[in-house]
Amino acid sequence: MYKKQSPIRILFIIIFAIFVYACGDVKNEREKRIYTGKSNKYTKKKITNAKDLKFEKIITEQSEYAPEETLVIKDFLVLSGDSIRVRFNSDNKVAMLSIIEQRSGRILKKIKKTSDVNLDFRVNFENPYSIKIYFPKGTYYNLEISKKSSSISNYYSKSKLVRDSIIVDQKTKKSLIGKTLAYKKVFNEPKKFVVSNTFSFSGESKVYAPIEIPKNAVEFIYTLRISGYDQTLEEDGNLFNDLNTNSTKIKVFGLPLWESEEKGTSLSREILNSLFPPQKDEDYTLNVFFFDKQNELKKFVRYPGKAYASAFKYDINNSALSTQSRVGLIKKPKSGFSYIGLQSTSSFSNTYAWLDVVALYEKKFFYEIRYRIVK
Repeated sequence: MYKKQSPIRILFIIIFAIFVYACGDVKNEREKRIYTGKSNKYTKKKITNAKDLKFEKIITEQSEYAPEETLVIKDFLVLSGDSIRVRFNSDNKVAMLSIIEQRSGRILKKIKKTSDVNLDFRVNFENPYSIKIYFPKGTYYNLEISKKSSSISNYYSKSKLVRDSIIVDQKTKKSLIGKTLAYKKVFNEPKKFVVSNTFSFSGESKVYAPIEIPKNAVEFIYTLRISGYDQTLEEDGNLFNDLNTNSTKIKVFGLPLWESEEKGTSLSREILNSLFPPQKDEDYTLNVFFFDKQNELKKFVRYPGKAYASAFKYDINNSALSTQSRVGLIKKPKSGFSYIGLQSTSSFSNTYAWLDVVALYEKKFFYEIRYRIVK
């Protein structure tokens, strides 16, 4: 005789059935995938038969924009016997799309003046490869590169690309140009100034000197030690050695790398900040002016007043009034000459100054970006 089930019991049976069904789904899913345990992502699908191997995406870019005259390079690893599929389309035709074997530089595929590419090909050797696309016009594009493993062992291989930067002695087809920061003394020894306490016809004692900067220089660093004592110190003339010591703390490819100030703090600025100012004499100061033009320097020498800003043009960012010993970084003037003018602020005794200058210039070197395979 059929026994009527209570509503609570029926609800319990339904919940249990749902639970059993869900557990079966989880089990099936675990058979398909292997959970990493580190995130919500899974590793490759579990495949035991070579017939189940299919093309899988390794590089995907959708609706990307390439500015005018842009070269897009994508690197990838392919094992021996694997197949590659390339799908590409763009709004405007590209000048060239090529597939290159990195170790030999051999071009496997090359297509010119196209906006639609469909390539399938097999590789014979394990190698790092690159796809290079040159865009003569700004355009949107889609790029998809897929790989089909030739065997189960290739599919589960843990091989990966490691990027290396190698300095080469001479320029090659694959080499790039780098720039390193180098130094050159402007004076063989520090230039000494004596700013007399005797007033000149302009009202205060003034001295000046040209600083000739080498043609290939970009900036120059200077130290100016100001004192009331006519005594040379060991630190005078040591700027070149200090720069060499500090620049070796920041290296790329084993060399100090020059960086543009437009992209952030330059290496030269970092080096400047690491230098200690020369020894200071608190009782003595000078008005220090830097000029880019000789005729402005002459105005400074002849001018008797205090309204400096209206009387002559000077480098306001690097000049200073009533300053003690200082260190500074100055961009090379277009003329190749920078002029320094010193003006006395003391009427009681002479003021002495020692100027040391080192030019900073860019030294080119060649390097190649190479890849090696790590298993």
